Amino acid sequence: MNLDRVPEFEKTWNIFGRKDLAGRMSMLDDMREVMGDGLAHLGYSVNTTDMDELRSAYEIINNVWKPNLVKFDAESFGKSFATGDFWVVQGYAEVVYEEVPPEMHSKIAFFIPEEGGPMYIDSMCIPRGAKNPELAHTFINFILRPEIYAEFLDTFGFPSTVHTEAADFQKKIPYYQPEDIANCELKDDLGENLELYNDFWQRIRFTD
Repeated sequence: MNLDRVPEFEKTWNIFGRKDLAGRMSMLDDMREVMGDGLAHLGYSVNTTDMDELRSAYEIINNVWKPNLVKFDAESFGKSFATGDFWVVQGYAEVVYEEVPPEMHSKIAFFIPEEGGPMYIDSMCIPRGAKNPELAHTFINFILRPEIYAEFLDTFGFPSTVHTEAADFQKKIPYYQPEDIANCELKDDLGENLELYNDFWQRIRFTD
């Protein structure tokens, strides 16, 4: 959020329904994220397979939010925000802050909407049949050392929600706090039901 351009706002997904910001906003080009946003905004699970709930999410995304967006963008939103072309973007905080000069960081407001939304977990995995599993375990153990993991958290602006011991070694204030994601929900593997989402997403992305 560009505070010079948008000094007053609610910390909800309603931001994308604001007509006064039309032509200055973008959302991620990500089916589960955007559909999940609509579902969370309406009080539904981001993993629902209920057709009425999915249809309601589709309608608010397609009919209320989409008309105000420049585009769905998962690649260049940080640059577009930094240049001032976009004033409000849905995206990853670390991407935006990386593009904006440090002296301008105070002009940025990052928030997780109060209704919550989709959540994910990054994982380190060792493929079956790996040639050097012992070395892989050594690397993972190294990354998970509290003082090392703290460097990772500081680099991306994350709080120590999983590796709580790392908090004692963090040197930077995270972009958000653990309580900010209290209403967020992990995305499940929906299997064949994923096609229900895809049907609505194709209509959102490729119809006027």
